[in-house]
Amino acid sequence: MTDYLRVSGRDVGAGLAGGGSALLASVLINLWNFFETQRGRGFDSATIAEHLRGSPIVVPSMILAPVIAVFVGTVVWRVMMPDEPNPRYGTVAGVVSALGSLFVFAASMGLLMTLNRVSAGTLVGALDEFLILTYLIAVFGGIITAPIIVPVGALVGYGYEWYIKKDQQ
Repeated sequence: MTDYLRVSGRDVGAGLAGGGSALLASVLINLWNFFETQRGRGFDSATIAEHLRGSPIVVPSMILAPVIAVFVGTVVWRVMMPDEPNPRYGTVAGVVSALGSLFVFAASMGLLMTLNRVSAGTLVGALDEFLILTYLIAVFGGIITAPIIVPVGALVGYGYEWYIKKDQQ
């Protein structure tokens, strides 16, 4: 399959490393969100149960973000990276992969929420809702998550390329 797609093991490995970093960032962001919400409300069992019941984006972000990051990271490494490993380029590619994953995730969440509306029988305004939701998730999600995903993506990209370079020497 990799011969057909013309991707190397290095590209796929970078995608897997990006997926792992997206999972780590997703866990960190969701834990921070959970504890920040509970700190203001209190830590009794009723408010914890209410919070867990009312957050529709937590589960998709934990499942969908790493899968998207694997594909985006593989494509970025395939398109951007030179043949010889370079940790500096790896840093840039890691940041591009993280931000690219954010925008693809925003579009997929906008699509999922719009399909929910369409399946309920409301076709009017579906395209507008998709564009608005995608924009809102990308902008506000980017503001909230960029301070976490950009450094994680940069460190993973640098570390991955450094390891590959060290292994080839």
